[in-house]
Amino acid sequence: MIRIALVACLAVAAGCKGKSKAKGTDTGSGTKTTEPTKPVEPTKPTGTPPPTGDVPKLTWTDAEGELLLSTGEGNKLQGPCGLTGTINSTEVELGAGGKQTWTTIERTDRKFSLPRLDWVIEVAPDGTVTHKRGGTDTSLGRVEGIDSDAKLAWFGALVIAAPMVQHKVGIESLDGASKLYVQGAADLRAWDARDATGGKLAHKLRDDPRPVFASKAAFDQGKLSVTRDAGNTYVVDVKRDDDAMKAAFDADRYTIIEDVVAGTLALKDYNKKPSTPFAKLTSRAKCRAHDGAVTALIWSYLGTEGMTKRLAPAKSTK
Repeated sequence: MIRIALVACLAVAAGCKGKSKAKGTDTGSGTKTTEPTKPVEPTKPTGTPPPTGDVPKLTWTDAEGELLLSTGEGNKLQGPCGLTGTINSTEVELGAGGKQTWTTIERTDRKFSLPRLDWVIEVAPDGTVTHKRGGTDTSLGRVEGIDSDAKLAWFGALVIAAPMVQHKVGIESLDGASKLYVQGAADLRAWDARDATGGKLAHKLRDDPRPVFASKAAFDQGKLSVTRDAGNTYVVDVKRDDDAMKAAFDADRYTIIEDVVAGTLALKDYNKKPSTPFAKLTSRAKCRAHDGAVTALIWSYLGTEGMTKRLAPAKSTK
């Protein structure tokens, strides 16, 4: 009982002493000096310790089964559409995305996050990858090869590398006078289109049904839609219900064929052969993400000028 009382008394005394310092100290001259309160330093989050051993074989695919990232061939990091880089226990490098330290990522069991960001990426025991933010879960495909805690630690490198997957695919008129490109990450379901100087022409968020154009054209851009049909065929539908739409487009529907060998886009003519090439693609790779990029390119290319103007340079080059 005495010992308990003594401990309690010391605790109270320490508290009183602390309060006395906060209020001030008598200097003996009738005045008190106030000591400034020191700010409490916030606890700095710590990253993940570098893993040990060789890089394990991991394969991360998106929700449609397309490759997102894979490892397992020495220090090689493989991305979609032929993109390559390197990986080690502290850094990742992918394409032109630069080199980044990946051990800044924080891991709690099967959950990965970054300091001061409000999202979490969780890997389920069956390899399912889920992005969690604000009560919303979004599927990010699945990863294969994680059969131990040591291999799970390496997944943090892929979390950092995924946003470094940057695509850039271009379209230009046959005379080279008009050029634009689309850029975006991972599966390219979200993208923006820019001209040769980098000026933004249009953009599309992941859940948007159609792109949003940065500036209005002479016609209603909302009356134009582009979809990818089977193979390398793209369909352009136009609602020609006013004079402006009729001036910009001379048909209600166009079928555009991509020549994968020549890298050109041609307007299919059901009455004449061959089809009429009107543009060419640049930096196009054979992969699903770039299939979507071509759709975005056609939509942006025609949505800024219309088919009538876009075909004029093609006809003049004959």
